[in-house]
Amino acid sequence: MGTAGDALIPSAFHFRGCAPTARSCCPPNSNSNSNPNARSGHSSSPESRSTGRSYAPPRRRRGETKAGGGAPASASPSAPGASGTKAWRLRFRKEGGMQVRVVQLTSSTSRRQEPWPLFGGSSESRRHSCCFSGSQKLLNRVQYCQVPHSNSTGAVAHIQKEDKYSCVDRSTSYLHVQTLRNFPIEKFCGEVVLVRLDSVILLDDLGSCNFPLKRTLSTIKYLSKAGAKVLLVTSWDPVLQSVTPVLKSTESLADYLSSLLQVKVIPVNGVPCLTSFKKEEWVQNDIILFENLLNFKGENANCNDFSQKLASGAAVYVNDSFSMSHKIRASTVGITRFCYASLAGFQFEEELMQLLKITDTTRHPSIAIIGGSNFLRKATALHLLASQCDGLFFVGRLSFQIMNGLGIPVPSCLIERNATKEVLQLIQIAHNRNIPIYYPTDLWCLNSNNNEALEIFDSTELLSGLALGWTPVDIGPSTLERISSLMPSYKKILWIGPTSYDATEEFCVGATQLGQILDKASHNSCDVILVGSAACKAVKGISDSSSQYTTFENGSIVWEFLKGRILPGIAALDKSYPYKISWDDVFSDPEQPLVVDIGSGNGLFLFQMARNWEGSNFLGLEMNGKLVIRCLQEVASAGKRNLYFLSTNATSTFRSIISSYPGQLTLVTIQCPNPDFNKEQNRWRMVRRMLVEAVADLLQINGKIYLQSDEESVLIGMKEQFISHGKGRLVVDGDYDDNDRMENPFGVMSDWERHVLARGAPMFRTMLRKV
Repeated sequence: MGTAGDALIPSAFHFRGCAPTARSCCPPNSNSNSNPNARSGHSSSPESRSTGRSYAPPRRRRGETKAGGGAPASASPSAPGASGTKAWRLRFRKEGGMQVRVVQLTSSTSRRQEPWPLFGGSSESRRHSCCFSGSQKLLNRVQYCQVPHSNSTGAVAHIQKEDKYSCVDRSTSYLHVQTLRNFPIEKFCGEVVLVRLDSVILLDDLGSCNFPLKRTLSTIKYLSKAGAKVLLVTSWDPVLQSVTPVLKSTESLADYLSSLLQVKVIPVNGVPCLTSFKKEEWVQNDIILFENLLNFKGENANCNDFSQKLASGAAVYVNDSFSMSHKIRASTVGITRFCYASLAGFQFEEELMQLLKITDTTRHPSIAIIGGSNFLRKATALHLLASQCDGLFFVGRLSFQIMNGLGIPVPSCLIERNATKEVLQLIQIAHNRNIPIYYPTDLWCLNSNNNEALEIFDSTELLSGLALGWTPVDIGPSTLERISSLMPSYKKILWIGPTSYDATEEFCVGATQLGQILDKASHNSCDVILVGSAACKAVKGISDSSSQYTTFENGSIVWEFLKGRILPGIAALDKSYPYKISWDDVFSDPEQPLVVDIGSGNGLFLFQMARNWEGSNFLGLEMNGKLVIRCLQEVASAGKRNLYFLSTNATSTFRSIISSYPGQLTLVTIQCPNPDFNKEQNRWRMVRRMLVEAVADLLQINGKIYLQSDEESVLIGMKEQFISHGKGRLVVDGDYDDNDRMENPFGVMSDWERHVLARGAPMFRTMLRKV
């Protein structure tokens, strides 16, 4: 032995039989009389048992929201003409030759505004920092926090950030996924990797500007060059198949991919699995293409049996079809249950990064051009955009809802009656932030009697009934001229939704001209984001290599994201830790040996270990964010500089966290995981191949792995997983008898361990060593 990895373990031998009492083991202000039936020493929900009462989450005060407060429901303005102290006042001003209606909110009793939570702000004095409380959740989601400085004040500040980002709203963690780029390339050699592709991207012409197709092909080539056996799956609907000769059969698509990859792609028909073709073909060729997934009912149903067949023989799953992220399919969600690693491909990673840019508020001023219909279904997303952007320009049928909310007479056939409240709330947000809301001043209209006659009408003239027999189909030239005059004032432009008022594309003339306006803006250092097929199609024919766009063909994904909903295709992938850790701020000496406790629970074990061994650093990884907050509070009050806790699921994030540590990883402990979550068939079990390989890779030579449980079957299962997936690098330490009844080598017991021994039950332990 005699290595740095043994510095901690041998010194612990002198403490055998002298475990500290419950009182001495507890951090300050903790309650040692915890429930004896709860595994309070190590709880990592769902992997380990819940903790004692001393760490119960604080209750919210009456009227307080999860995000720490917010505007009450009564803060939204009442509808025009309704009873209440608030009323709408319309005033008019000339702006660029166009008459603009501005809404003012007045009160007969008080001029004080309703309290709205502050968020951000603009450099321009006319833009206030108030926002709609209902949108604050997603705004907080895309921010990053830094690990605090060592002083107590910094630690407390970080605790508040941890509570804000890791505990109250855990919905952002799913956006930070394991990527093909950051996964160890040597892990792919000899493995079977299944790649989910986007058929729409595959069918695009491979030109100099087709970066999505290039990234998709790079995913396949990267895996093949790494020595992986690559399986390709994708899907296409009958409509696309009827107009695309390449998709007529699996064989024709395989030939097309072969020409793109310059590698032979073997087509395989039938149920997609490794048993669908002869093994001699697999030995000779590295890339296999399966049949259209939509030919099998199990794909859309996310059938468990179909997912298992799809993943049969595949160890790694790579998703490169971002356009399916909002749907639950066997090839995007169900398959991840049966692969030990689920990663994002190069194109998926790029589109996910671009998705986050939509809610990025660093580029100001920004404007959103919003089209389409169905205000009520999009209300949450529209409120968010009103809270972030510095201007809103409504087109399409949504503009009628806004004009009606501003007091402009609109025919009832063009109004969503059940969306009035949401429209007024959006206007209130714009009023509070003092941002302009624009709408079309003129419209192309189609004669109801003659479907070929088009004419331009003023918006007010059309809506007032002076243009009877005419149906609006698209925005007019005056509106486009107004948009063109506004664009130079903004550094970020989001176009989401069609500009047309009718589903017929034959009369959609405004979209093409708007595309030309935005193409010009993109050449002037303006960030242009195009969402939806109408927006992407409008610029596809006019863009060149110098044009820089962020495009999303499938607008449904963006709408779901803006609504704050979890995208299942992203959530199914393995996670990476979302924050960059500054180890110099966490530990006084980050070069010291590191001890990691997976499922640290209430932290009692690590607190005593950190007291006994000042020459080592101790890190607790725990899923329960509220426990992490309590532990960090105790760390800050005690001034410990060799102890820290992180809220995370270590099963998938262990590698991304520990790989950046500058010192050596000498010891990893897993104590008393919940047996219900460690059955082989449970997808949420803690000890899985991904965790075992990460620990085996990062642990120093002669480093130790300490496993403990009060159920022998659980310990045996964990030990077998480590030895099996350790690939000969992990063995049972020779200093301990291999009977699983070894004594505690540290002299420090976890809370649950103390309860088990107090009732006379045995504890089962083993120590593994890296060779």
